[in-house]
Amino acid sequence: MPVVQTVTLPPGGSTGWHYHPGRVAVVVLSGTLTRTLHDGRVEVSDAGDSLVEEAGPLHIHVGRNHGTVPVVLIADYDAPEGCPLAVPVAEPEWSRSAEAAGD
Repeated sequence: MPVVQTVTLPPGGSTGWHYHPGRVAVVVLSGTLTRTLHDGRVEVSDAGDSLVEEAGPLHIHVGRNHGTVPVVLIADYDAPEGCPLAVPVAEPEWSRSAEAAGD
């Protein structure tokens, strides 16, 4: 069932680690979104960029706003019927280790 939402991350804000039960198409309306993906890659998307977040628990990720202006996103969720739009998960151990080391 498609659902469209506006998501706003204030400066210093985070989505928390999560995954989506269905595919999500995102457009960044303002700010700079920094995502850390399930495999440790970091992707940065600026206003005007679009991206797709694949479905399922193998695709955990976190979005952060390291900037000084709000990040505003339009997210088009293709969520299966009866499923939440996002499922929160614990931060991966490798991420905690990398942040503690200053990476």
